Amino acid sequence: MASKLTIERSSGKLIISYPWRTPGTWFMLFFCVCWNLAIIFFLFMGAGIFIALHLLAGVLIAWWTATRFVNKSVITVSREQLEITHGPLPWPFSKDKKIPARALVQLYVDKSNTRINNRPTYNLNAKLDSGTIVKVFRSELDRQRLLDLEHTIESYLDIENDESFDLSESGFSRLNLEQMREQLEKMEPIKKWLPRSIVHKMEEVAAKMEQEARSGPGSGSSRVDDPDVGLRPGAIRARPLPEPTHDFDYPLYRTSEGEIFQYHDKEYRMSRSAQLDFDDQHVAFGRQMELQPTASGEAVYLYAQLERERWAYYEERRLDNDEVARLGFDEDHHPTRFDNGEDRYYPRDGQQGFRFMNGRGTSVQQFIYFTTASATQFRALKPDGRGWEVYVMEVVDGGYFEPRDA
Repeated sequence: MASKLTIERSSGKLIISYPWRTPGTWFMLFFCVCWNLAIIFFLFMGAGIFIALHLLAGVLIAWWTATRFVNKSVITVSREQLEITHGPLPWPFSKDKKIPARALVQLYVDKSNTRINNRPTYNLNAKLDSGTIVKVFRSELDRQRLLDLEHTIESYLDIENDESFDLSESGFSRLNLEQMREQLEKMEPIKKWLPRSIVHKMEEVAAKMEQEARSGPGSGSSRVDDPDVGLRPGAIRARPLPEPTHDFDYPLYRTSEGEIFQYHDKEYRMSRSAQLDFDDQHVAFGRQMELQPTASGEAVYLYAQLERERWAYYEERRLDNDEVARLGFDEDHHPTRFDNGEDRYYPRDGQQGFRFMNGRGTSVQQFIYFTTASATQFRALKPDGRGWEVYVMEVVDGGYFEPRDA
């Protein structure tokens, strides 16, 4: 464990903290004092407005230095949420975050696009069950500290580490590939002096890493001789979605991620999606979709389901933890009925299958709740080993979707 991390347990919570101070902070303190003393000297000499920009820079440098000496980051982990706070001095580039613990699927470290003093920096990302990626910490120089945070939090929340996201010895990630490239670039000037066998081995390893990074984690085909291949999450592949049977409506359910189309005469891009394959004679497929407007506006979340050879579309809103609990859902059970206002809802027959996100499958069960008094429905989905995701659904006419050039 990195020595900078302080870990405590208190009232059913895990509290991890670390200071912002680094050895380089002392140099910045020295620089800050010299800079501001020089500004004060010139002010007394009558420099006036011409020194204003230097004075502003001095204030900003002093504030930055003060935050390095005083501030610390505190990560509070409980069964309800993961909370990250920074303080006590405010710093606009380090924002507090709250992530529901039941929505947290995986933590992993990857390389950021920022370099500091020509050194690489790293992000600690949180992957949520909706497919959203939240940057918990970004552009950090201390990669080991992020890895320690990742492993500590995952262990406390009983999250099984997924090596397809993480840095592991069993596979090559993009981060490993970048590090190998950096090392090879540094050794390029002396390559001609190395024995040919070593040069050949270096090139062989680099080629293997390149190939594995291109193919991506978990991209190999499933073994047909493995009797458990259909039972392990991630061991099977999503079934191909059916072709459209007519051209009356735009087939949104087949839209690729990144594709642009129109919804209510406004342009959207398919930013993320998840496919659901059900073992059900009436409902074969489902698809969760996040639509991002190409201009300004908020994201829209849709659910499409193939039921009796017809695709139905719904606009969704996910309920928060308190709302889910009030409806009667707990860790292992779903309610046989619940009240929403004056309407009473009942579940249809359950659906069993797999949800596929980023090429990986997770076993799920799902219930659609309906009432005879309203067209509004509720969708309750439970991935294997996780809590319930509950969405309120409003019917959307498939005619609202049109191709971009319509």
